[in-house]
Amino acid sequence: MGLQVVLLKSFINEKKIVAKDDQIEKLRLFENMVIETNEKFNLTNITSEPDFTIKHIIDSLVGVPYIPKNAKLLDIGTGAGFPSMPIAIIRPDVTVEAIDSTEKKINFVNRCAKELNVPNIKAMSIRAEEMPKDNKYDCIVARAVAALPILMELAVPILNIGGIFIAYKATQDELSDCKKAFKELNCELDNVVTLTLPNEDNRCLIIIKKIGETPDKYPRNYSQIKKKPL
Repeated sequence: MGLQVVLLKSFINEKKIVAKDDQIEKLRLFENMVIETNEKFNLTNITSEPDFTIKHIIDSLVGVPYIPKNAKLLDIGTGAGFPSMPIAIIRPDVTVEAIDSTEKKINFVNRCAKELNVPNIKAMSIRAEEMPKDNKYDCIVARAVAALPILMELAVPILNIGGIFIAYKATQDELSDCKKAFKELNCELDNVVTLTLPNEDNRCLIIIKKIGETPDKYPRNYSQIKKKPL
């Protein structure tokens, strides 16, 4: 069991992602820590190779080329640290904050950051809708968390104007449900990036830019957001 280094290097070269040998080694050690800890409590259902490298490590990195330099970044629903930890390892210029409602997972991410010496990431146990509105981000990412209109309402209010939200999705189909969300939250579609992972799975990055202030009433509490998405 171990990081599929050849597969990873092939991907990062194809996507022109800069990665040093020590960064790839940290990704390998992080993978090992996830697998070992997963035996004690559930972090992920994907534990076999090469699935782990593709569906967790490589998939986390697909957004890296679109993250602004020196960005302050938030990962909503980070779980065991995806995509936050691979992003922090590969992009030391980015200040990464990762949130999740499960405290055990947050403790795990912070332990990994300390043991692997990844000083640019901090994890917190808090729900996205509870984040302080005066603490805004240049970039927000979310991977496999919720439907796009829900994610937009959680993310856009805490973006800086001009900042971007990158939603990791399998397709762009959910965009048709987001017309009201774009209007209400004062944001626009910036880009849609489609690609294929090494296992032939489809990946779509929906990149949304905030173009003006979001009304103070957003985000609503999560029960309202879920019951009646924008």
